Amino acid sequence: MKNILLAGYYGFGNLGDEAILEMFLKYFRDSSNINKIVVLSGNPEETNKKYDVNSINRYNIISVINSLFKSDALVFGGGSLLQDVTSKRSIHYYLFLIRLAKIMGKKVVLLSQGIGPISHEYNLKCAGRALKKADIITVRDNMSMDILETMNIGKSKIKFSADPVIGLGFTREIKSSDRKTRVCFTLRNWKDVELTDEICRVVEKLYNDDIECVFICFYYNMDLFLIDELEKKLGNKAKFIKSRLSTQEAMEIIKSVDLLVGIRLHALILSASANVPFVALSYDPKIDQFLQCLDMKIFTDINNEESIDSEALYEEIIEKLSNVAQEKEKLEKSVNKLRETIQVNLDIIDNI
Repeated sequence: MKNILLAGYYGFGNLGDEAILEMFLKYFRDSSNINKIVVLSGNPEETNKKYDVNSINRYNIISVINSLFKSDALVFGGGSLLQDVTSKRSIHYYLFLIRLAKIMGKKVVLLSQGIGPISHEYNLKCAGRALKKADIITVRDNMSMDILETMNIGKSKIKFSADPVIGLGFTREIKSSDRKTRVCFTLRNWKDVELTDEICRVVEKLYNDDIECVFICFYYNMDLFLIDELEKKLGNKAKFIKSRLSTQEAMEIIKSVDLLVGIRLHALILSASANVPFVALSYDPKIDQFLQCLDMKIFTDINNEESIDSEALYEEIIEKLSNVAQEKEKLEKSVNKLRETIQVNLDIIDNI
């Protein structure tokens, strides 16, 4: 049985990354091949308490070296770790871990990775050199596969396996006929794009249609400010859930609505997993790639806009709400196909 050091963007309050950790811990614990798991975390005390797992501070290099020395493999579990768009430094942290693990003779496995974008040539070269040392890599989208090919990573070590959060099951809920139609919004600020006023216009139209709107945070520390802004403008025309949600709590809220409007990737993944139709506003290629895996299209790329088109978004919401049954049927088929690829990761875990 093997000892694993698990690395990812864990312990920072991002619900999406916490959902990834939750799923990978389940996979490891279900495997008869795994003995002990140690998780690198930005908040090891919280990670330990929340998941009942041994966790160490990812920035304590002595602890990292000691844990890696006692491990059989370094595993990167999900996320967009190797990119330099949202952070210029984090990519080098993960590449350092890969190099350190190989110096110590450990196996390096990357699972369900979203590779890139890597915009700086130097970072691309560093990533290519490090990833050539990895033993096996699974990616969650085709763009990541293409980026690895440009790095001349051997095709034999690259496989496709979906983001593990898509593996969360859904149960069909019987919704009472007298319940209001509900729409959930999971948003984030992005660069200089004006969201607040346009989203308010959409919500006001939905409110006049007697449609209930609910707002939740996915990255609590970043998203709460935006929700506060919206609440000041909308008042009681919408419901604002400001608590720090667990994966299960977020899933229960999403399962209770008829449609989700989302910018956050894992809000969209949870929605798909719950078989709840959604409207995707993209700020990153990872959103586009996820929808491509589902054979769907984004509503808009907010990188190309100064503000979103509130009228067009309202019409898109109403159209999807008017065709919920068809949207659910199409979504369920696509998600089931994607879920089948998770077996690739499970097989790798069983043979680390």
